[in-house]
Amino acid sequence: KNDCKVSLIVYDIKGAEIKKLVHEQKTADYYSVVWGGINDRGQSVSSGKYLLKMIAPGYTKTITMTLLK
Repeated sequence: KNDCKVSLIVYDIKGAEIKKLVHEQKTADYYSVVWGGINDRGQSVSSGKYLLKMIAPGYTKTITMTLLK
């Protein structure tokens, strides 16, 4: 299996970066990541819609998430 740089980044609906969940070399496999509604400064964010951008070589996808507290 090949290692590659993978990023999972949470943005608010306006496009501001909220939390970098993953930004590292990973081996191709299945992974799961849990975001607890905390930003990069360790502060709790409000309920609402957020974007999750997944980036790997040859692959980029953005999905919409709803955070409920």
